[in-house]
Amino acid sequence: MSTSPWVKGPYTPVEKEVEAFDLEVEGSIPPELNGMLARIGPNPIGEVPPDHNLFFGDGMMHALTLKDGRAQTYRNRWVRTEPVAHKLGEEAPVQAIDGTDVANTHIFPFAGSLYAMTETCIPYRVSEELETLGREDFSGFIDSGFTAHPHVDPLSGDLHAIGYDINSEASVTHYVLGEDGSPKRKARITLNGPGLIHDFAATENFIIIFDLPLLYDEEAAIQGSQAAYKWTHGYEARVGLRRLDAEDASVRWFEGPNSFVFHAMNAWEERDESGSVTRIHCDVCRFEKMFDEVRSGPGEGTVPQLYRWTMNLVTGEMSEQLIDPRVQDFPRIDERYWGRENRFSVTTELFSRTGQSGIIAQYGNGASQEWGFGQGVDTSEAIFVPHDDKAGEGEGYLLATACNYRNGAAKAAIFDAQDVKNGPLAEIMLPQRVPATFHGSWLPAL
Repeated sequence: MSTSPWVKGPYTPVEKEVEAFDLEVEGSIPPELNGMLARIGPNPIGEVPPDHNLFFGDGMMHALTLKDGRAQTYRNRWVRTEPVAHKLGEEAPVQAIDGTDVANTHIFPFAGSLYAMTETCIPYRVSEELETLGREDFSGFIDSGFTAHPHVDPLSGDLHAIGYDINSEASVTHYVLGEDGSPKRKARITLNGPGLIHDFAATENFIIIFDLPLLYDEEAAIQGSQAAYKWTHGYEARVGLRRLDAEDASVRWFEGPNSFVFHAMNAWEERDESGSVTRIHCDVCRFEKMFDEVRSGPGEGTVPQLYRWTMNLVTGEMSEQLIDPRVQDFPRIDERYWGRENRFSVTTELFSRTGQSGIIAQYGNGASQEWGFGQGVDTSEAIFVPHDDKAGEGEGYLLATACNYRNGAAKAAIFDAQDVKNGPLAEIMLPQRVPATFHGSWLPAL
């Protein structure tokens, strides 16, 4: 049995692909919630080495379909990368490629298709039944790593991505795809070092790039270590602004705090009386450091907390403010407000002062509500779904999964996003454990 901490407790892999119908429900599923909650995370097949890296586990997708107030189906499937197909004794739907080829971090709908992705490889297109259809490079447009966190501009419909490879080249690529998936433009941006950039943010006019002290360790990679990134003391953290419509690679850089960010919540512009942008605000869940002494997963003894970073375009200086000291990550908003000033947001409260995890909903001006699932229960990222297209900001539902890693019981919970403190409207009993997974999406029924 492996001694790696990333295949134990909430991270214990499931070993089977299952399909279940008409699941047991406690409470009532809102009948207007018709669609699919999809999630993905690392779920390694077979024995792993003691230094197994959490982020390298084989990707497994989970999908829960809701229809007319019923929990219609649940299914889970591994993404059939070439290594996964080989382990399962199947013919691979794709050819083997050099380097890391996993799709275990996000499952994301765009332009009529569904994609499983990690920032270091080309996305995989999958069906709504979670069958792997193949890699998608958008007619050769993506020629390197893409991103685990693409974002769609709610006004233009354009998809933006910041991609990088696992290599020693100090650069990233800003990709822009049209709302129909057609390539529009891309630019390679030089960094001060070969950094890990998991996520990014944007405003109406600018994309925000994090150049932080977590850098590729080429020597470790050559020696075969899965710990390919390390915290680099003395590296100058920077945050860059680049126009969304830029044709060149120009970026305006600001000196940032010595810290690390996996996930940005949102960003927006502040303007003066003349309408000129004077400040950019960006809310992030930030760590003091990452992969310094512990390099197989996020376990440095530092905790993520919600901060606001502000770039002053007049003075060229950047400042930060602690917004919420609770231990939290996996921020989500009402995506209709991406790049615009938002009030509503939700994060996952990680194991901390209470010994349990749960969700935190923020409503602006410091008002918040939280719900915990109890001792020994791991909670996933919560996904917001609006009541309908005319609903106000934050008017809708929050969907999350929760798994008791002591007894394996798993469920999906549905909350009224404006009344989190009173607990779930419905809890759906899932047929097997859902390991601690990374990210997910809601796919409305057509």
